[in-house]
Amino acid sequence: MRQLEVALVGLCWAILGCEEPPKKEPPTKEAAVEDAPVAAAPKADAPPVLEIDTISPKVGTERALLIHPEGKAKLTELLADQKKWLEGKDVTLIVDRQTKVPWVVTFLDELGKTNPSSITIRTETRKDFSADQRFVPEAKVQAPPCSVVGMVTSDYGTAVWKLSGGTASKRSKGMAGPDLSMTGDTIERFAKGCKESTTFFVQVAEGAEWGLAFDLGASSRKLEHAKFDTTVLLGEIPTPGHKVALKR
Repeated sequence: MRQLEVALVGLCWAILGCEEPPKKEPPTKEAAVEDAPVAAAPKADAPPVLEIDTISPKVGTERALLIHPEGKAKLTELLADQKKWLEGKDVTLIVDRQTKVPWVVTFLDELGKTNPSSITIRTETRKDFSADQRFVPEAKVQAPPCSVVGMVTSDYGTAVWKLSGGTASKRSKGMAGPDLSMTGDTIERFAKGCKESTTFFVQVAEGAEWGLAFDLGASSRKLEHAKFDTTVLLGEIPTPGHKVALKR
């Protein structure tokens, strides 16, 4: 009887092809490494790109929407978070020509509070001008009353006068915008009476694009008989010929 049972079991295995389940081999070291989750790469510790486009100011990838009431506070916060990259450093701010001038004013003011060594604004400009221009926030500047002020007016002409006020010299619009060549002659004439100042103050009429203010400042660097190394963007739109009270 016992022999019969053994024979039947053997027959079952032969018919059904039953096999003993294979033993699982332990994973190799190489497989364990391949199956391990990949850790996220650490974020690069680098200075943020500072920029103003036609939407808003940006600090790195973060935006501060100045069209909203809380936008300025957001910009202040973003710059404060990056202070280690700004304080005592030479900083570059990239600005689109079409952006709003008040946004540039606000960015310069808030950036100045982080105490950078210098601020260079980079903007696409006329081919004979430099795209890089050194700016100083208005609250940080020290300049004599005879310093030269230049402005692009609402009709795309220009006006030039002294910081302390006095008769403004005006130039009409050129063929394709402000006539910066003729305006340059006027700037040189005013600069002759204020050799102790190398700071040029600029602004544009309400609603004018940032690029016009940048071009006016850039044109001052090309003058043969006047030397300017610093531009100040005024926070308020001045009246040509009137004294300009600098904000502190």
